[in-house]
Amino acid sequence: MARLFSKDYHEKSASWYFNHAVIALDRGDLQYWKSIDENGLYHLHFIASGERRDFFATQLDIVYDPVSQTVASHHCHECRDEESCRHYLSVLRYAYLYLKTDIFDSPAVETCDGSVLRGSEFWRGEHDRAVIEVERLYDPESDKARFYHSAYGRLDLPKLLQIESGGRPEGISNRKLEEYRAQLEVLSDSELAFFRYLNAHKAAYSAKAKFWSLYKKDLAPALVLMQDLDGRLTVRETGEPLKFNSQPYPLSLRVEPAGKKNYRVIPVILDELSVVYPGFPTWLLFRNEARPVFLPLGNETLEQLFSHELLLSAKDLIYWRTVVNRELRKQDIYLDFDPSIDLPQIVSGEPRVRLKVEKLGDNVALSGRLIYPSPRSGEEEQPLEIPLAVTCFSAPLVRSDYIDAGGGGNAWFYLPPEIFNRVSQISARIPGSGQGRLERQSQLVFSDGEELTRLRQSLFELESEALDIEIAPELRGEFIQKVGLQVEIRARRSEEIDWFEYEVSYRYRDLNFTHEELRRFFKSEEDFLHTADGRIIFISNPEVFRETERLLSRSEKLADEVYRSRLVNLPYYQRYMLENPAFRMLGDEWLDSFSRDLVRGHLEGQMVLPTYLQTILRGYQKAGVAWIRMLQHYRLGGILADEMGLGKTIQALALIHWAPEDSQSLVVCPKTLLYNWAAEIEKFHTNIPYLIVEGGKAERLELLRDPNAKLFIISYTVVLNDIAALKEKEFEWIILDEAQNIKNVAAKRTYAIKKLSARHRLALTGTPVENNLTELWSIYDFLIPGYLGSLKRFKQEFLEEPETGAVKLKRAVAPFLLRRTKKEVLLELPDKQEQVSWCRMHPVQEKLYLQIIDMVQKKLLNAPESANLNFVHILAALMKLRQICNHPHLANPDILPELEASAKLEHLLELVTDALASGHKILVFSQFVKMLKIIRRVFDAQGLRYAYMDGHTKNRMDEVRRFETDPELKLFLISLKTGGTGINLTSADTVILYDPWWNPMVENQAVDRTHRIGQTRKVQVFRLITKGSVEEKIMNLQQHKLQLFDEVVSESQNVLSSLSREEISALFSY
Repeated sequence: MARLFSKDYHEKSASWYFNHAVIALDRGDLQYWKSIDENGLYHLHFIASGERRDFFATQLDIVYDPVSQTVASHHCHECRDEESCRHYLSVLRYAYLYLKTDIFDSPAVETCDGSVLRGSEFWRGEHDRAVIEVERLYDPESDKARFYHSAYGRLDLPKLLQIESGGRPEGISNRKLEEYRAQLEVLSDSELAFFRYLNAHKAAYSAKAKFWSLYKKDLAPALVLMQDLDGRLTVRETGEPLKFNSQPYPLSLRVEPAGKKNYRVIPVILDELSVVYPGFPTWLLFRNEARPVFLPLGNETLEQLFSHELLLSAKDLIYWRTVVNRELRKQDIYLDFDPSIDLPQIVSGEPRVRLKVEKLGDNVALSGRLIYPSPRSGEEEQPLEIPLAVTCFSAPLVRSDYIDAGGGGNAWFYLPPEIFNRVSQISARIPGSGQGRLERQSQLVFSDGEELTRLRQSLFELESEALDIEIAPELRGEFIQKVGLQVEIRARRSEEIDWFEYEVSYRYRDLNFTHEELRRFFKSEEDFLHTADGRIIFISNPEVFRETERLLSRSEKLADEVYRSRLVNLPYYQRYMLENPAFRMLGDEWLDSFSRDLVRGHLEGQMVLPTYLQTILRGYQKAGVAWIRMLQHYRLGGILADEMGLGKTIQALALIHWAPEDSQSLVVCPKTLLYNWAAEIEKFHTNIPYLIVEGGKAERLELLRDPNAKLFIISYTVVLNDIAALKEKEFEWIILDEAQNIKNVAAKRTYAIKKLSARHRLALTGTPVENNLTELWSIYDFLIPGYLGSLKRFKQEFLEEPETGAVKLKRAVAPFLLRRTKKEVLLELPDKQEQVSWCRMHPVQEKLYLQIIDMVQKKLLNAPESANLNFVHILAALMKLRQICNHPHLANPDILPELEASAKLEHLLELVTDALASGHKILVFSQFVKMLKIIRRVFDAQGLRYAYMDGHTKNRMDEVRRFETDPELKLFLISLKTGGTGINLTSADTVILYDPWWNPMVENQAVDRTHRIGQTRKVQVFRLITKGSVEEKIMNLQQHKLQLFDEVVSESQNVLSSLSREEISALFSY
């Protein structure tokens, strides 16, 4: 055996000080005990025995790595300089002489600790009990408040703050320094920020009583930090918790007369105020609750305000009424003036700069003025003019004479900050206006030809919406005026249903143009437009005319400047107006109502849902139903494109409830979803008589003739086969589920479905566009035929210029498309949503399934009542039936493992495709490894990446890590027995249970791979069940005999022996 610590001994003993430092120890002078931690490191603790403690009076701890056979770390409870610690060197010598590595052969106490928590459990316990006591917060006689931290126990806050700021308390060892740093971990960022502030701004600190004192003038910033410590603060005098309400207090200010010449500002506070701490925010304390209020006033003014000593002069009233009031309103604080106060006239609207060019003898004069809108309601056309020279005083308020339509007067005018910058920029562009001449004199005179040329160029460049330039009539032919066109569309509902009419005109201040005038001008390709009154116009935004031309192309022309368009185009026009400020649309009352409804997504008034749906539908689903009802009211179709799992089916079925009693509606869906619709009706809408249209041709036609059915559910394939009968019917609703099935414009099924007739149409799909935008055109061509034009025009308008086309297409389709993702409705969803997803067997499956049932009934179930059933054979038959539900290849290898042979496999592919399109990560569980291999073949053929794990997978955790860390790897195929326990897969949010298990607890364990601590998203669970099969029977048994299945760990005869003969027979019915 090797000597203990030999490597470290040889390294240290070679130094010159070793022999001088060691304490002479003989065999038996030291005692030790050992333990082994979770990392395989040994912890040895040495102390002296008996009388030797006089020479070796401390404890030495050593952590030893048996792999490298070296000391990983050591700690002496006495020495600070641990590298030359004589106790450590003495233990090395003692161990080398008297101990060997065979001491590790005897059992050691095993220990386990971790480093994932912030701080140790001990220090977290100290911290959890800690509170900060605040004293003298309400004492008006004291200018300081105290903050006690004694409840933090052995957490030495002053030392911790010193270390946290990079310092080192005097006389502490490295080990102690690390211990302090570990203690720091338990303090929150909010606590540290608060303690830092106290330490930096303290008036004093008491080490004995453990408190900081803080001047009350510094308390407002401290209270901002304290609000993040809500629950850790108490009032020392009363023992009550100090609470914080982050909502600003609803304060208002009132100005009242205070004597003959003064006025007092009073805060209006309805609650009993205890104390105020001025700042931004100011803190109002109502007993033990603190609330902020954001008063944009200086601290001295705030102190005067809350002590009711804030007095104003008559001139101050003007400043408070304008400048102060504007800032107060930004913080939702109302300023009220007593009715007895007579305020002078104050004009506070937003001014515009106006430059006027006119003849002055033989010269040209340029004058500048500020134009304010009339302060009197109903007199918008009577603005007030004041000289531009008022801006040279750089004050926010100025008293000035003004000119208006009534002659003029004198008033106070408010000058917003941006007006000074605007005037300065304009002045800098005007020739001859150096050193602020225009601002100071309000007028410039030009006589020189060169200066006039420069003036013409400057005014042309300055022309904008923010500046008015007025040219006197006699000079209009000498100046070019730059015009930004504004389009005004006046619309009204047409007498013909589903149409509206409108007129187009163009305006710019006092100028008006018709569309035909501009068309002739642009066709002439001239640079300037000459008006009848002699003005020379340059149109700065010709693209507005071109955009208007495009809008008109969606319409018919009725008469001069009157156009007609389909009502369905109105949302496109309105959305265009919202995105283009140069366009303005005015409508009649009906069109305005239509616009409001489209924008808010529902009709005016409360939608009355049937009682049974009030509690079933979630908030976003009710909003979805209201949106579809709104479209229905205006005879429009739409796409409900909610993400998978948000309940598109139940929203659509709510519409059938409102359909007229004698009407019939049609749902078209993939064959795999026929029974999902049926299940939804039977679960939530039992009042809707429905029929699934399937079977032979004659049987299907007979079903379609049934007058009692309110809803027919039919597959896309059957629509194509029975189109002759279907197109003879007038449906109330046609609802396309998985509407991307008509994405192929040239497909026969698409052509057939567009031949169907209905008053209302709705499309459901989580992926309205899978590959290209023509798929979207096809769906809209079904919903609103002609809305997006012909396919050729659609490609020209939206696809040839991808960047602008995408914007225009979004504008066109947005009013008729509603999509919510799970992230958007997160709060309304349960943490885990579970639903059964039904499918029906393909003929090959069904034939094989019935053969097994026939065999069982003849050979196994026909035995006399007294005879015992052969549970082994029955269990084997049940296994066969379950395998057939998955894929007939599992029960009969002669049937190829192709996608088309299993309805459930097709349904799985649809679910996976939808989930991947919405960005989900998916777990697929099956108890049959052979089934997983068939699924792998299908996924490989589809080019889908996946992780895989069954009982033969060797590096299972590698697969788990790959799936968890790779954001592009979104599929994981797992054997139910292998992946049911012991792994966390919280990156997944969708679980598909391909086949049911006898014991629901095993299924729940599989689901819990995702639905556990660490999962931040909602989890969607799909159970794939074959309608009418043994799978459905197993599910029903699980629900009715859950207590039985809770006791069963795996499939066994115990399950069957607990069932009655009738229950076993029911398993073999179809």
